[in-house]
Amino acid sequence: MGDPADWGDHVGVPDIPYMGYLQDDEEEDRPRQVSKSDCLRAEAWALRENGQTQEALNKINQALEYSRHWKILNVKAIILEDMGRYDEALRYYDLALGNTNAQYIRDNKARLLERMAWQDKYSGNLEEALDKVNLALKLTGDEDDRCEFFTTKAHILALMGRKRETYICNMLANRCPERVDEFERQSEILKSTKKTLVCIAGRNHYGYSAPTDEGAIVELIKESENEHDSDAIRVEYHQKTVGYIANSPYTLIDEVKSASEIKDLFETRSRARILFVFMQDYLIAEVI
Repeated sequence: MGDPADWGDHVGVPDIPYMGYLQDDEEEDRPRQVSKSDCLRAEAWALRENGQTQEALNKINQALEYSRHWKILNVKAIILEDMGRYDEALRYYDLALGNTNAQYIRDNKARLLERMAWQDKYSGNLEEALDKVNLALKLTGDEDDRCEFFTTKAHILALMGRKRETYICNMLANRCPERVDEFERQSEILKSTKKTLVCIAGRNHYGYSAPTDEGAIVELIKESENEHDSDAIRVEYHQKTVGYIANSPYTLIDEVKSASEIKDLFETRSRARILFVFMQDYLIAEVI
């Protein structure tokens, strides 16, 4: 959580002076005595660092009797989070952010929200989990945290059955924005095309791999005697079986036709042109 009390300069020198004084920015020659709340805040943080969370909470509560400064509110939020008292911690982060827009406090709140999202996920409260992780993504300024939050969001979306959003989040979590751009380009093609598109399923199950290069031509052969599916259409490449036209909701996407839907487009045999692999799983082809 970084340096939650905002102590020190860019090299981490504490703003609690070693001799009890801090040079005033406007009057360098006149020392300023550190406030009681500053001292109590420093003691609370030291206790927290030593694993004495209850003692740290008691100390920070004493500091709050002297001041409601946002730095003190932030430290209390962190201590409460350590104790698993997430709802209370969230309230104190919000109180702190009511008086400052310091990015490190926004980051602290974001990390808490992501932890709370995981709790909601395990409890089956997926919508609440999604709301929390979305808010965490809006708040955070830390790129590593963003990747972690996108991973969490992907887990939640997968449980909600939202495959395409899951894919996008996984790509963002793995710092692959170019794949998101490719996904959006392919999605637009799927959405706008007037062509008859199909998906080749089981392409890695028959000993020979289906071609994935754009423009490759495959053969489509009806298998009306197939004991598992009378609408089955086998896909061959160089006279080798490389898959079947998808005919199950588990292997189809909305924009393509199933084997049952294209079976009347040809007598026994036809061909298809490979277009692209969509979301790394769906081999899309155009019936020609």
